Amino acid sequence: MQASSEVGSIIQEACTNLSIESGKALKELALAIKIMVQPSSADSHIENAKSAAKNLKSLLKSGIWEDIDLLKVIPGVTVASILIDVVTCTEKIAESIHELASKAQFKSVEPTLSTEKLHSGQIQIVKSAQMVNCSHVVINVGESTLPSPPSESSSAPNASKQRMEV
Repeated sequence: MQASSEVGSIIQEACTNLSIESGKALKELALAIKIMVQPSSADSHIENAKSAAKNLKSLLKSGIWEDIDLLKVIPGVTVASILIDVVTCTEKIAESIHELASKAQFKSVEPTLSTEKLHSGQIQIVKSAQMVNCSHVVINVGESTLPSPPSESSSAPNASKQRMEV
């Protein structure tokens, strides 16, 4: 019984690492599309996920299954197998995004700009506008309710959007 819980925790740790790296890669790929830059920072996360998947595969193929109740570890092994497939899909997504970035001529990210800065509010807006060489930035401000002018007979609040160019 103790052996199956130890194997389960080993599989859980490997799955967690694999999930984190795949998630970081997908987040970086999504950001690259959003701000139209080359997704270079996602590659290291994909390599880490592939390495974790390789380690997990070798763990699953190893001889740790002796004296273990397989029915207790099947759910963990199933999740591990699915996550290995997720890494393969993430790699294919990254290849497609690299191809898109190349064909759409996305800009290269400044080497001094960290991904943490890209993910933070105002810096992301300013830097992304600079990266795509925009001559201006459009800020849409949405208000859910505005008071009705006195001349209107409707009592329902109006919803509007204002456009401000900087």
